[in-house]
Amino acid sequence: MKITQRDIVIGLLVLAALVAIGVFWLTVKTEKIVSPTAKVTTIDSTACIAPTEYMRSHHMKILNEWRNTGARDRRPYVTADGKKFQKSLDTCLGCHGSNTYFCISCHQYANAKPTCWNCHLSPLDKPQ
Repeated sequence: MKITQRDIVIGLLVLAALVAIGVFWLTVKTEKIVSPTAKVTTIDSTACIAPTEYMRSHHMKILNEWRNTGARDRRPYVTADGKKFQKSLDTCLGCHGSNTYFCISCHQYANAKPTCWNCHLSPLDKPQ
């Protein structure tokens, strides 16, 4: 079997591709190891992320933002005074989950149909 110039070129291209894939794989793997994970601090559970009146009118905007960004970038929600919260429904339910009807009573009054419980376990469904 005779090795042609074409065989050498193809071999070099395959070798270059393997090296490129290896470098890419090592870079991705190293970035995952080296990249710092954000340590999120939470504040006193008696405080909300914003004043009551603001939360009453803007909570769905905040929850939608948290849903869209929380799982992707994992950066905390930072309030105007610098307090940090993990973007999670569990952050809200950490305080408000003690009242089983907290969300439901307002949503029934406003005739709102939230989709939170399509993915999350409703406080009514959680064992007491």
